[in-house]
Amino acid sequence: MALARYDVEFTKGGDVYKQSQVDALVAVLPGITDLIVLAHGWNNDMADARKLYTELVGNIEQLLDSRSSGAASASLKALDGRTYAICQVFWPSKKFTDEELIPGGGAVSATKASDKALIKALENLKRDPVRLGGKEAPAARIKAIDRAIKAVPKLSTSAAARKTFVDALRSTMPKGKGAKEIDDGSAAFLKADPEKLFKAMSGAVIAPGPKTSRGGAATIGLGAGTAGAGGAAGLGDLVDGITAGARRIANFVTYYQMKERAGDVGTKGVAPFLKQCRKANPAVRMHLVGHSFGGRLVTAAAAGLAKNTAGVTVSLLQAAFSHNALSADFGKGKAGFYRGVLGDARVSGPIIITHTKNDRAVGVAYPLASRIANQVAAALGDENDPYGGMGRNGAQRTTEAAGHNAALGQKGTAYTFAPGTVNNLLADATIKDHGDVRSEAVAYAILCCSGGI
Repeated sequence: MALARYDVEFTKGGDVYKQSQVDALVAVLPGITDLIVLAHGWNNDMADARKLYTELVGNIEQLLDSRSSGAASASLKALDGRTYAICQVFWPSKKFTDEELIPGGGAVSATKASDKALIKALENLKRDPVRLGGKEAPAARIKAIDRAIKAVPKLSTSAAARKTFVDALRSTMPKGKGAKEIDDGSAAFLKADPEKLFKAMSGAVIAPGPKTSRGGAATIGLGAGTAGAGGAAGLGDLVDGITAGARRIANFVTYYQMKERAGDVGTKGVAPFLKQCRKANPAVRMHLVGHSFGGRLVTAAAAGLAKNTAGVTVSLLQAAFSHNALSADFGKGKAGFYRGVLGDARVSGPIIITHTKNDRAVGVAYPLASRIANQVAAALGDENDPYGGMGRNGAQRTTEAAGHNAALGQKGTAYTFAPGTVNNLLADATIKDHGDVRSEAVAYAILCCSGGI
């Protein structure tokens, strides 16, 4: 059975690009019971995002086809009679590769090689497309990045050059709601003294890896020196020095931009779209599924729904935002940025979160926030770090997650996803890296989550 799929494209500001796409989907809503809304993460063109959707939806279709078979699990049989449609969201996100996360491009320390990698990263920062796959590079942005590039040769010897570098990059950053976030280091980054920022970001970053069968931490290194005796255990970004620090600062600027954009698209674009869907069919169940920063997008969309909204589930696949985002209090009486999703029951159904220490992108990126906050322990980013990522650790310090921890299993796993719960699914044995979210195991968990309402 092929599910009906509808593309809906949004601009970087959250505007619907073609209203006809929304109209086509809204027109069929009265004839379905369930709408699955998919939001991709780091992609730089339509083909990348579409490949993710095609493979994931293909597995969802096969599982739905098996609902009436004798071998189907009780969870799948419970979905018999439901009719599903797919909304494929497209938004202008930036693509990261694991290699781009290495400040020195594989070099042991700051060298000419890492200068080259830094400048390449800065050149990539010039692009700021309106639509997914666009090539736009605004003149003011180019001018600011060129100032940063000009400062690169003097970064190791000149405090003035380091200040120019930081100020130039900060000038490109949007100053929306994300600037107020304290649970991911954003507010601190925007205010930190450039010298302190360089000092914090110039040291090696090591995030503990998954446990091995012998009980020790596995070695999954991104930088040189991670293998063999004496190598660092875990997700390692072991390059150090001023140039490495500059690369991390540039990376954080890009993370911040994508974080802010995902929030804008979710709040200004997808949330009103979901309300329009409910108006067309008040009984339709809505299942919001987001990968990477798409996880932040669908969470922002959920936060834009009315209080006590019924019939909504959320599936966060290796989500790239703070693991404290749903917490009522992650320290000193501070609530996570998206606490209202749970506190105001804007999502009444279950929330599932895949997380794994195999995720290099989230596992290395989020410890940078701890560096900004001057927490410079050797191992950062795990569940005890106040600045860890959702896709690495699941939801932390969140009452609704207490006692709801399971392994992401294969088809047939007996999940118990109850309304109002947050379910952390450990995927160390199932998801091998940040982008490995299109498997049958993931599709099965999404469908089981949809059955929780």
